Amino acid sequence: MSAMLRYTCPFDMTGSPTITLPGGFTDAGTPIAFQFVARHFEEALLVRAGWAYQQVTDWHRSHPAL
Repeated sequence: MSAMLRYTCPFDMTGSPTITLPGGFTDAGTPIAFQFVARHFEEALLVRAGWAYQQVTDWHRSHPAL
């Protein structure tokens, strides 16, 4: 868990708005995600970016095999 926090912790500490989106799967089937970061009070920009990304990909509809 601490390995993942090194990527998100700086934004948590600064209060920068972020959105994390699905970006596919590894060869082993593990989900991959990525994160957009915006300036303070630009949450609307993140929502628009996330919506635009989901319009051109289907990753948000895919689920890993259990």
